[in-house]
Amino acid sequence: MSQYILTLFSKGGCPPCIETQLSLQQITLPPRMALEKRKLELDGEEVFRKSGVQSTPTLVLYRQNDGGQISEQRRLVGAQSVEAIEAFVQIEGDAY
Repeated sequence: MSQYILTLFSKGGCPPCIETQLSLQQITLPPRMALEKRKLELDGEEVFRKSGVQSTPTLVLYRQNDGGQISEQRRLVGAQSVEAIEAFVQIEGDAY
């Protein structure tokens, strides 16, 4: 059974990043999904560059299959509302 990782790429002092973080605090992630937070000041530009992140905030949904291979499923860029994030994390076959 696949596992999912929702990764938030953000940086300090970024109002849209703060808005997205507040929205994330208000939702319940589906089963088998973990939240990972990456911060530019802590993780460095190289991590962001390797992930293809060009602006913050960026949400990336990754899927890890049974063999352990991780692949990007989709991404959202910019400030996000609770409703937008809830729609974004919906996984086919999973209900909220």
